[in-house]
Amino acid sequence: MADGASFAWHEPMRIRSSGVRMDELRIFHCRYIVSTDAAVSVRYCGHERKRGAYCTSHAELCYLPPKSKQESVADSKAP
Repeated sequence: MADGASFAWHEPMRIRSSGVRMDELRIFHCRYIVSTDAAVSVRYCGHERKRGAYCTSHAELCYLPPKSKQESVADSKAP
């Protein structure tokens, strides 16, 4: 993460199956799309955001944990 904070991995939480519609989204809602059924509108997770645009569980799916400096140096020396 750019701010230097560490990100802890957690057990996935139960996600609401129904989600929220775009017109129901609020600034604090998770933006992860949970349904794209053509018969109904797109639905978003709607849980409280914890990191970026996503709740904790969806952040773990979408973001990679930060590399340590040693890993970064080793990657840069790879052929």
